Amino acid sequence: MNNTTSSSAVYNFSTEINRVSIYIYPITIVLTLLTNIMNIVVLARRSLRSSSCTHYFLALAIDSLVYMWFTPVNLFLSNRFGISIDFSPFGCRMLAFFIFSSALFFTVMLACASIDRFFTSSSSVWLRSFSKVHIAQRVIIIVTILIIIYMSPFFLIFHWDYNKNQCLEYSTTLIIIYLSSRVILYYIIGPLVMTIFGLLTINNIRKQACRVGPLVPQNRRRRTESQLTRVLIIQIGIHLIFSLPTAVSYVLITFIPSIITPLVSGFRALSIIWQQATFFLSFFLYILSATVFRKELQKIFKLNNEHSELVRRFILVQRTFQNNTNDTRV
Repeated sequence: MNNTTSSSAVYNFSTEINRVSIYIYPITIVLTLLTNIMNIVVLARRSLRSSSCTHYFLALAIDSLVYMWFTPVNLFLSNRFGISIDFSPFGCRMLAFFIFSSALFFTVMLACASIDRFFTSSSSVWLRSFSKVHIAQRVIIIVTILIIIYMSPFFLIFHWDYNKNQCLEYSTTLIIIYLSSRVILYYIIGPLVMTIFGLLTINNIRKQACRVGPLVPQNRRRRTESQLTRVLIIQIGIHLIFSLPTAVSYVLITFIPSIITPLVSGFRALSIIWQQATFFLSFFLYILSATVFRKELQKIFKLNNEHSELVRRFILVQRTFQNNTNDTRV
């Protein structure tokens, strides 16, 4: 009797998570779409493009939009309508590739940005020379190519079983080693690099503050760099907080397949929902932590309001001209 009650409770937990996700994912999708579009619009402005860190933030925003289509959108369609990208031979191979590639790219970009901020805050002229826009652009291109190459085995790992009409994963020793390397890179090395260089950057900033003194005024470019550094450090902390539960659950089901139960699957689904906040919170972090971002956002709305006023006046003048013309004809 107790076993039956326990199984029922586990089943209800998994079912409830899937039911709740139907209402959460649309909110996540809308927030991810709107916030990252705003991020791209603001970060692409000239005053911010001059910083190398901004280009990493732009890459993060674009990657978040890619991730949105293959994770929250796909999960919502699957849970709500029973439609999924991987319900086809090509989609079966494609879905896992894009999900894991975009997630890995996000982590690597944060790691690269943290290294870039360490270079920027360094007292060494030689190290600061590596914090340039053209270097950041090249790093983004190289990282993108390397991740595509590294993640390409996912097209071979997953296959469509025509007998069962479902997407299955091959399981061999070589595949397990490869998946283990991805887990180590994504869940261990990436966060470790972020943490180490984030702490080194904080240390460099403190040393500079003590050496220069708080009363020395900063120029506009230096204030922008300082604010971007602060935003990045906060974003790394948020990323680690929201990604840790997913990391633990994925490591468990990867290395201990026997642990996969309805309860574990339910917690895994819950951790994925929790992780989605990483991809839209950046916009609010920029607003709260960076004055330069708020000012550029205000300028955009001001320009939009001025444009709307000009359009309204143009329409008014056009209507007045048409009315005068009609009166003359009469």
